[in-house]
Amino acid sequence: MKLQLPTLIIVCLSVVLILTIYFLGRNTQSIQESNEESEEFQTVRIDAENAYNAQNFNQAIELYEQALELRPENAEIYNDLGSTHYDLGLKYAGPKWPSWQIMDKSVEGALAEFDRAIQITESGYIVFETSSTEIAKAVEEKAKLKGAAVFPYHGNSQTTLNILIGSTKDHLLQARWMFRKSIELKSTYAAPYRNIGAFYMKIGIRDKALNYLREAYKREPSDEVLGEYLQQFRSEF
Repeated sequence: MKLQLPTLIIVCLSVVLILTIYFLGRNTQSIQESNEESEEFQTVRIDAENAYNAQNFNQAIELYEQALELRPENAEIYNDLGSTHYDLGLKYAGPKWPSWQIMDKSVEGALAEFDRAIQITESGYIVFETSSTEIAKAVEEKAKLKGAAVFPYHGNSQTTLNILIGSTKDHLLQARWMFRKSIELKSTYAAPYRNIGAFYMKIGIRDKALNYLREAYKREPSDEVLGEYLQQFRSEF
């Protein structure tokens, strides 16, 4: 099982994702065929886990995808594949998180600083804060034109644009998609809510993150670590 560690929090959030799907019209297999598939599946899964532990994330992704071809209904493989994308996205960002911060400027100054940020950063997480709706809109539009994913956060008098770019964007969004799919397929399981909560906490969207984490805790109230973490924010939200 993989563990994600949001930079902005101290508490480690577990990553366990279980989903159940079924396929109509699937061919019936003999017991021997099922056993052979199980052995092949277990071998591929172990190889994928070893690649992940060695931080060979691209290889691990390929192997987990092979495992899903063998067992597309397997919840833990979806979790591990999503977690691998998540970790690879953070690896592309490098050790600094956020990768770049832009403060309130004129429209021209903010746009120029954003251009400089993406030229130097290439892949990572950019944070832009402003009290001007006009400046926020201009930077958001520019970021989207450059292929970035933008997550606005509106405070009382401040707008924060949380911007993912490059390979970090690609892999983190892929991880989020997998966790969302798990919720669609098995909404009673806690782990995908916790994982998406970790994702949003990582990019500074705390209200949405806490909503997902609370949903996770409702489904798994025995998670004492998550319960203690949520208690810290009880007075804020």
